Amino acid sequence: MNSSPPDLHASLIAAHHDRLNALLAGDLDALAKVVGEDMIFVSSSGKAHTRAEVFAAFRSGDMKMERNQSFDISTRIYGNIGILIFQTDSKMKNGDDIVEGITCSTSVYEMRNGNWQMISQHQSPVG
Repeated sequence: MNSSPPDLHASLIAAHHDRLNALLAGDLDALAKVVGEDMIFVSSSGKAHTRAEVFAAFRSGDMKMERNQSFDISTRIYGNIGILIFQTDSKMKNGDDIVEGITCSTSVYEMRNGNWQMISQHQSPVG
């Protein structure tokens, strides 16, 4: 944690957990509150996806999160930008494939209208 006020770090972690809970519930309305329209997600397989692509996959049922538990969370805040580095044990359906395992992720959030919104995430497989 850097020297930003502790409540900023706590609110960033809360936004992260709100995002994970929305993914697990398949709640796209809740997810839209914490994921910016300009978000880019790079999966552990190296494919980049826009927010519209991710939301469409969840909406159609092609993508479904079955487990997503994050741990070893660290935060950095630089002005209105928050960065989370963490590991996740997850299991998800992606089309006909089941993707399961531990990844290390870096998520970038921006404070917009008083709320954190994820604008970028990159995952890498662990091990």
